[in-house]
Amino acid sequence: MDKYYYLIAQLPFLRFEEKTYISKESFLEEAKKWLSDKDFKEITKAGLDDLKSKGASSFLREYKKIELTLREGLASHRQKKENQPRGFDKNLLEGNPLEIEKKLLFWRWQKVDELAQDFSFSREAVLAYFIKLQILEKLSEFDKKKGTEKFDSLSEVEDGKIR
Repeated sequence: MDKYYYLIAQLPFLRFEEKTYISKESFLEEAKKWLSDKDFKEITKAGLDDLKSKGASSFLREYKKIELTLREGLASHRQKKENQPRGFDKNLLEGNPLEIEKKLLFWRWQKVDELAQDFSFSREAVLAYFIKLQILEKLSEFDKKKGTEKFDSLSEVEDGKIR
């Protein structure tokens, strides 16, 4: 139990849309020092996009269930099968694609907070931290300059037309 105190106490506090000073890789490197092999494997199963692997933690199972419900609701809504998506408020889908993505990431952040509110200095708290770190990493990828460069490198302009 005390191994979690040491690990969590040295981690920087995370806030949504604020730059963090720890990368996902650095976090995993530090976690490996403090956690048992079993707990570390459980942490690595907390991938934001990994919905298939089952974890032993009830926190992780519940988070994956929430994420799956969100994705199913989005897919159903986008296929015009449902006017009101299941599992979340439709106003999350208002705005341009970037605004919508940020709203959905913030919604995930809030769900992680709700799930982790009863866990301090535990494996579940470490899992919640890792998921939040991945949300921040995803947010940091929304860079207009990098996006424009990527778009330009993938598209060709010939006679004023994009091919």
